[in-house]
Amino acid sequence: MRVQFLSILFLVYVVYGKKIRNADDKTRYNSCDDVFRSGYYNVSGSYNVFLNSTEPFQVHCDFAAGRTVVPIMQQKYGHISFKRYFRDYVIGFGNQALGDFWLGLARIKTLTDNGYRVLTVTMQDCDYQIKVLRYNYFFLGPAHQRYPLHIGGYVSSHVLPDDFGYNNGMPFSTMDRPDVHSCAIYQKGGWWYNHCTLTLPTGHYYAGCYYKPSGKFYDGIYYKDWHGFGYSMKYFKMELSNF
Repeated sequence: MRVQFLSILFLVYVVYGKKIRNADDKTRYNSCDDVFRSGYYNVSGSYNVFLNSTEPFQVHCDFAAGRTVVPIMQQKYGHISFKRYFRDYVIGFGNQALGDFWLGLARIKTLTDNGYRVLTVTMQDCDYQIKVLRYNYFFLGPAHQRYPLHIGGYVSSHVLPDDFGYNNGMPFSTMDRPDVHSCAIYQKGGWWYNHCTLTLPTGHYYAGCYYKPSGKFYDGIYYKDWHGFGYSMKYFKMELSNF
């Protein structure tokens, strides 16, 4: 009976993610520093903070290092489709607690405007190997220009070659707001396409990792310089932090 109970607890943890430690706290904390200074919390973990916005963000507060980490997208289970129109990518979709989500271009821009410009990318393949990449500069341009990507300061060349830099300077494109080469139409997921892309975090989730696309374009969650275009990651996450 105890084993069954523990199994249920584990399942709840896996499905719903980490507990938000201040979920029942009505205080509008503006940062992890505010959370820590309140005197009520001193354990690093998931918290709701407002980050100078009118709505809370679920972030990871690392009190030991003084960092605030905000997940901006994740594909973990393939429960939701990233084949979406531009408006969906602007406002966001999915659920972080349930594993698969996109925070939204408008919110991501708010974060970068407020100094959250360090990007960390975490990928896992079907052999449970993990690669972690870091960029010291990630910023989105104006909404009327379709949130062009500005990315640089790659510091993980010893891990993998830089595949994100290929998209630097490009506007965000979707099926209904396509790029000049129609990559968004053929590859389906919204992204900063540049004839087309060397990595596609918003691609289709293929459970077996190795895949053959239904059309002429690879459309999985790939990172070209790790396993190639025909390999879709088991897990892909992007996070922004203040340093």
